[in-house]
Amino acid sequence: LKTLGRDHTVEDSLKCIEEAKILYPGCTSLDLIFGRHGQTVEEWKQELQQIVSLSDDHISLYQLTLERGTALFKLLSKGDLSIPDDDTMADMYEMAVETLKAAGFTRYEVSNFAKNVGAESVHNKNYWNGGQYIGVGPGAHGRFCRKNVNKREARIQTLEPEPWMREVENYGHATRKCTTQTKIDILEELLMVGLRTRHGIQDVRWRQFSEDVSLLKVFGDSLALEEFINNGLMKFDDKILRCSGKGISVVNSIVASLLQDLHNYQDLPSR
Repeated sequence: LKTLGRDHTVEDSLKCIEEAKILYPGCTSLDLIFGRHGQTVEEWKQELQQIVSLSDDHISLYQLTLERGTALFKLLSKGDLSIPDDDTMADMYEMAVETLKAAGFTRYEVSNFAKNVGAESVHNKNYWNGGQYIGVGPGAHGRFCRKNVNKREARIQTLEPEPWMREVENYGHATRKCTTQTKIDILEELLMVGLRTRHGIQDVRWRQFSEDVSLLKVFGDSLALEEFINNGLMKFDDKILRCSGKGISVVNSIVASLLQDLHNYQDLPSR
């Protein structure tokens, strides 16, 4: 925790978990970061075993990423910090999937696991289904149509807290970038986030953004999709396009191929 720049202790975290479970029974979610400095697969396994004994609702997993310009990135660049290699990171993720499954958790999205009925994140489902949302706060993203405007906009807020507050005070908002989204933009995002979930992308939802161009028309002749299906990575029944449990673990490489198919499809209007 100290290396990550956190002010709290393990004991503080455990106390917060217990208090949250009392205040919000059945609605407590824990976020875990793996791939930390010096962390081993065995240490991660022990941590997971402790966590599943504390959480009975929802767990989210995040692989540590070091962004350029952060203190941790500088430590890594100087050699004062080390993180597990890609293979070890993959082993840690698979270990987590297996451990949580054994504890009764269902992986319903790449990073999200729910144990009880109703414990899945309703808030995040809106993102994964391509819904509209307003981003408020430093670095926040938003996707929405303004009143009397039928084009959806992608908006990004100013990243740093102090400039964000100053711009809000001076201009009434801190939107740093606003871009009108084309149909291709929206479908790209839906493909990228929808395939991360075990429910995948429903054709009826897809056609809300592509009108008469169905999933079957875009991907029906896809050689890449055919190969993914043959390898047990994907399933497609004309109405739902989704990854298998095996496929969700490698969803990034799957999405990259299907995005190419989307761009190659000629009959889809760009706007």
